[in-house]
Amino acid sequence: MKQKIGMVLVLGVVFSGMVFAADPYVVQSVAGKVEREVSPGKWEPVAVGASLTAATVINTGLNSTLVLKNGDKTVTIRAMQKGTVENLAAAGSASGVRIGGKISSSNTAVNARGTSNTSTASTRASEAVADVEWAE
Repeated sequence: MKQKIGMVLVLGVVFSGMVFAADPYVVQSVAGKVEREVSPGKWEPVAVGASLTAATVINTGLNSTLVLKNGDKTVTIRAMQKGTVENLAAAGSASGVRIGGKISSSNTAVNARGTSNTSTASTRASEAVADVEWAE
């Protein structure tokens, strides 16, 4: 009876490890300076073909890109990013330029140039000319 319980526990652990194991991210291309943290404070360059886990911390430098493949999904991580592969991949798929919106009101026919209470050099100069008395 103890052997059966032990065997069931071992099979349960092995099976759960296979089910919950995530596919690794495989590096497709690297442009610029891209590093991964191998230990706290120690970084090494990322090479094409390397396998990265979701918890791997990476740092992309200026003008750098990193293209990763996870199963059938391709992820591009842009320049000046630092964090785990999982977080950067999720942020990369959600980012981008969004065009849209609605202007509530606009009137371009009206001259937008008006007066304000802010004193500038030109307003101070025009006020100074009015105070000057000219001798003729």
